[in-house]
Amino acid sequence: MQNKEYQILINDIKELLNNVCKDDRIKYHINPVVEIASNMSKELGANIQVVEISAYLHDITKMVGERKNHHITGAEYAEQFLKKYNIDKEFITKVKNCILKHRGSSEFIRNTLEEKIIATSDAVAHIEHPLTLFYAWYGRRQCSIDEGADGIISKLQRSWNKIEFEYIKEKERDKYKNLLKILEER
Repeated sequence: MQNKEYQILINDIKELLNNVCKDDRIKYHINPVVEIASNMSKELGANIQVVEISAYLHDITKMVGERKNHHITGAEYAEQFLKKYNIDKEFITKVKNCILKHRGSSEFIRNTLEEKIIATSDAVAHIEHPLTLFYAWYGRRQCSIDEGADGIISKLQRSWNKIEFEYIKEKERDKYKNLLKILEER
């Protein structure tokens, strides 16, 4: 995709996100996922356009209330959205697969570098920006302290397990352990 076409698409995706997101999820989760994924893509030589588009859209249907199967509905949504831009089918399939396979509790195997980057970036964003998790359990879901702590611990463990690169685990290990320690000391 040419740079000008790509920039138009990214601007349209940002506008879409601003229209559907009713909280601070873009600032505190989506943008960090995009930044982490973009940096990993450059570092590892992945297709940066596939990675960035997937990172922006990975939680698109979650933002409108589809939490349980957002990886499936999000992949379908991304396909329909991207078809409007005359993007080739192979590119769209790559984006769909990244979104479909980003979830830690899904049964899908991540095969491509781009799929692994999106799943890892989503996980790292949870570790580096944990306030979104606290807001999800204590703000939106109105959990008790124990129920929220248990939910956040479970989410962090799933996130940790979906990190596909050992060097990333080494980099994030202390933050991850410290978060668990705080949550377990109640």
